[in-house]
Amino acid sequence: MTRVTDAAAAARRKGPPVQVIVVGVVAVAAIVYLVFFSMGGATVYSLTIPELRAKGPAAVGQGVRVSGMLDAKSVSFDPQAVILTFNLVSDGQTLPVVYKGVKPDNMRDDAEVIVEGKLQADGSFAASSLLFKCPSKYESGTPTPGR
Repeated sequence: MTRVTDAAAAARRKGPPVQVIVVGVVAVAAIVYLVFFSMGGATVYSLTIPELRAKGPAAVGQGVRVSGMLDAKSVSFDPQAVILTFNLVSDGQTLPVVYKGVKPDNMRDDAEVIVEGKLQADGSFAASSLLFKCPSKYESGTPTPGR
């Protein structure tokens, strides 16, 4: 049998090698970096039209989500350029919206619309996405038993 000296036993109890620790620290740092920077672009504030207007020039170019009622009389669609323009109304204030994309089928008067995009320097809103809240005709009433 071989004898284990005190020095050899102490060397064995040191812990994991330095390379393992370095690799672990680098992996954790990479994960933290990816999570932190991927969340930065996904953060969008939800504002009303008066709140957006109250921010003034500071709101220009910032990604926001704005909700309001559709003014159906203001809807204009250019099929050649595929540009949809309309006004959102909330609390007596109007926000002109420009959306580059196909006109949704469910655009109707008094529809609640949520637009996501950026306020432009000219006061218009460049929308990157539109979301129409479902009309009440799609909401189910009280279920009746036996049906």
